[in-house]
Amino acid sequence: MVTVRLFGMTKMLAGNQGTLSLALPEGRRVKDLVAVIDAAYPKIGELLQKKKVLVSINQDIAHEDLEVQDGDEIALLPPFAGGGGH
Repeated sequence: MVTVRLFGMTKMLAGNQGTLSLALPEGRRVKDLVAVIDAAYPKIGELLQKKKVLVSINQDIAHEDLEVQDGDEIALLPPFAGGGGH
């Protein structure tokens, strides 16, 4: 099992859950994680596949072939709005 932290719109799309606990298949790569999320939360999966939400592992943006280890800090990062007001 891995724990995925959610922020912003990803948290809202998961019913305001701050984290997801997911069982990963044998592959245990980021692309496998995305597939599990897509099956359980299709709207989040679509954002991940369109690269509108990024996967972060241990505070680094992760590419799809990176292996996921138990205990890794995993987060889904939606786009963040910049400074500058009206």
